[in-house]
Amino acid sequence: MPNQSADTGLVFRFGSFRLIPSQHTLLDGDVRVQIGGRALDLLTALVERRGELVSKKELMAHAWPRTVVEESNLKVHIAALRKALGEGPQDQRFVATVVGRGYQFVARVEREATPAAASSSPGHAGVSHNIPAALTRPIGRAGTISDLLTRLSRVRLLTVAGPGGIGKTTVALTVAHEMVQSGHDVWFVNLSQLSDASFVPHAVANAIGLAVHSDNIPQALASYFRLRNRPQLVVLDSCEHVIEAAATIAEHMTAAAPEMRVLATSREPLEAVGEHVYRLEPLESPPNSTCTTMDEALQYPAVELFVERAVAARGDIALSDEDASVVAQICRRLDGIALAIELAATRLNAFGAHELLQLLDDRFSALALGRRTAPERQRTLLATLDWSHQLLPDVERVVLRRLGVFPGVFSLASAAAVAGDENLPYASLIDAVASLVAKSMLSANVGSDTMRYRLLDTTRDYARRKLVDADEMDIVSRRHALHFRDMYAAVEDFWIRPPDTRWLDGHIHTIDDVRAALNWAFSGRGDASLGIALTVSAIPAWIRLSSLEECRSRVAQALHQTEAGTPAPDSQQMKLYTALAASALYTRGMVSEVDTAWTKALEIAEQLGDREYQLRSMFVACCGFVYAGKHRAADDLLKKFRAIANASRDEISISEGSRLTAFAWHHMGKQAEARHLLEGVLAWYAEPGHRSQLSDNHVKGREGTRSLMASVLWSMGLADQALEEARLARHDAEESGHTLTIGYVLVFAFIPIALYAGDIDAAEEALVTLQESVAKHGLVLFDAMARGLHGALLVEKKDAAGLAILRDALAQLRREHIGMRYSMFAGMYAQGLLSFGRHAQARATIEDALEWSQLHDELWFIPELMRIKGEILAASEGLDAQGVSEALYTHAIEIAQQQGALFLELRAARSLARLKHRQHKTEQAKSVLAAVYDKFTEGFAIADLKETRALLESFHAACRGIG
Repeated sequence: MPNQSADTGLVFRFGSFRLIPSQHTLLDGDVRVQIGGRALDLLTALVERRGELVSKKELMAHAWPRTVVEESNLKVHIAALRKALGEGPQDQRFVATVVGRGYQFVARVEREATPAAASSSPGHAGVSHNIPAALTRPIGRAGTISDLLTRLSRVRLLTVAGPGGIGKTTVALTVAHEMVQSGHDVWFVNLSQLSDASFVPHAVANAIGLAVHSDNIPQALASYFRLRNRPQLVVLDSCEHVIEAAATIAEHMTAAAPEMRVLATSREPLEAVGEHVYRLEPLESPPNSTCTTMDEALQYPAVELFVERAVAARGDIALSDEDASVVAQICRRLDGIALAIELAATRLNAFGAHELLQLLDDRFSALALGRRTAPERQRTLLATLDWSHQLLPDVERVVLRRLGVFPGVFSLASAAAVAGDENLPYASLIDAVASLVAKSMLSANVGSDTMRYRLLDTTRDYARRKLVDADEMDIVSRRHALHFRDMYAAVEDFWIRPPDTRWLDGHIHTIDDVRAALNWAFSGRGDASLGIALTVSAIPAWIRLSSLEECRSRVAQALHQTEAGTPAPDSQQMKLYTALAASALYTRGMVSEVDTAWTKALEIAEQLGDREYQLRSMFVACCGFVYAGKHRAADDLLKKFRAIANASRDEISISEGSRLTAFAWHHMGKQAEARHLLEGVLAWYAEPGHRSQLSDNHVKGREGTRSLMASVLWSMGLADQALEEARLARHDAEESGHTLTIGYVLVFAFIPIALYAGDIDAAEEALVTLQESVAKHGLVLFDAMARGLHGALLVEKKDAAGLAILRDALAQLRREHIGMRYSMFAGMYAQGLLSFGRHAQARATIEDALEWSQLHDELWFIPELMRIKGEILAASEGLDAQGVSEALYTHAIEIAQQQGALFLELRAARSLARLKHRQHKTEQAKSVLAAVYDKFTEGFAIADLKETRALLESFHAACRGIG
């Protein structure tokens, strides 16, 4: 009997229900009804032939088209269908039984075409989430889910508490799906894989897609949630083993944004501020001697779950009315614990219901004298697991306990490498895995192109107990660590060539295995040398995943072991120190840890004669120097860097060294020299087949070069070219998705150039992007500069609130020892103070900026600082009787000419011209300003050139009037 409505796109309405066969969906109002697939097929067949008798044979052929089943299967699913429609055993408002013949749909049915909106996949426009598709329906939890949704509309932090295996995760996932439908961003965070509570914030960040480059991940999360400013829900699943850390992060998140909700699952309350607790009760089972038929028994969710899982495990299973009381007893004995019921149900493929009850009774009796202090339900669940385990063949017991070492999902290849040995051949292991999946002891999920497996959390805990009992925990843990060391060692060439997306997708989940292996390796019973080797191998993956803070902490842990006496080859220590320097640079800023690390890495590299790592360590050092504003020191070290690169004929390092040299020279005021170097680097990038940059932990070379070129060209007065380079750099950075590069481009090129060009709208739009990137990824290095640009934008818009923001940004730059662009922000602050009449503060600020710039060789901006100082003095001294302001302007022009900084020369000349005009020396004013303006060949649409042209025209008019 074909399903015609699925092809025609019909909707059937009856009562409060809508059936959409084409989408395999039943709605009660706007709420999706949780119903099994075969029950839905039966409903569709009955509704399509409303009022007709549909025989049992026809219905079975429709629901099981390729399988011969017993009539009792049909009875079970009709009962489930009636349950979903809200009918009791004697209630036949929708589905009537024609005794001995079949069934009939008796309610009124209206047919209509499927609306366009209904044909699309369910969801809500603009919603972000990572909620997996539901593989099972939450039987017997409709009231609970409705209650939780109502509570979440009133409270900010809600914990679903209850014993293990009761179904907390299933309920939470269903609530999460409903919240997605209502327009919430929803993120599911599986904490069960964590063995170290300190990585709870990392787990949250990873779940929502944050690549955090900061050691203050809670603050980065708070900024991210606050900036999104929309309804959001974070589900923290399985909190009990990291409960204090989970409580802390839950408090941080709920405090971050008014529309943030947190739903936690745990065996005990978090005891966090603002927490409301919902105790999840066991599934209801039939009381003693009340069920005489399966229809009656199926009115209780515990029996419904048992029957559905039994049928799923074996489609031809038959449960008669005679089995009803036995099944009811089984569910009662299992205390309504969902996991225990599911495990028992899968055994019906080997035992009858009466046999199963007998085995269960015997097993409970054997465990009656368990630990008295354990909760009753926990003892029962452990008994069920132990009983289920005893039913397994020996080989499956061995495989199950060994798979317990995996913290999360794993591939078949990993299972074979870790669980197999000389006594367990590959073929036997494969058979055991397949059998464990069939018995629901092991979950199987299809990934992008690989089947992945996972033990349920409680089963994993049980398997680990057995692993300890078998005295195999350390043996299997070592095998697990060796497997992932070898897996990651095979891709260590990604230090030079970043891994492709396919590799990343295939390995993103195995980082949890690396964490677990490192925890064991660095424990008292582990192998620290193995842990060090694994850390070295995993460094490229952490960098590729943008987990720079985790990289830093893990590398520091490995180095602590070497310093405590654990032997490690010099080559490993060299790589660890290099990675520590790079990761700490971006997550901690200009701290002594960076200098110590790159120095030690360089010493070892020189001892080993390893030129590649000499270059890597020096590159980190040079980056640190330029970011700290130590341009002279950077220039000196770069000479050594370039010598080694040239001797090695390492084109990548030659290019990167030239870029960093140009950065230092640009800020030291050598604009022409910097431009020449950058032109060579860009020409190299334009060549076909050039290889990647020196290291992926730094800014991408081509985009970084374009940004720097934009800044140099702007200084030289080539505004149109500068704007184009900044635009291209931003486009390419955003295309790459490389967070450090995006921040770099916006901070150093796009936003400051837009501000100076007078394009406030472009600057404001880009600033929003920068602020979101800083908040989302914890870019410590760019945080203060983002604040400074925000303050400068507000000042440009005549908003005095920008002054306090600029002041705080300068203080943060000093506090974090970030010197790059300090003089520019100080100049912006002084100019802003002057514009709001705060002359004394402006003068103190500019004096400090000039002193700082000379001390740090930040010479590129000195012409502008001197010009601003002249403006400050002129504002208080009027016509400059002593000639101090004029001298400052003149000196600024001379320095700008020496540096080839035509843009700054123009600004100084314009200030001097205005002063001359006020002194009634308009001819001199016109002459001074025209001489500089005439040097420009482009950029006539930018603010400074338009203002200069207008000023020259006013001078010309004034001179004619005098004549």
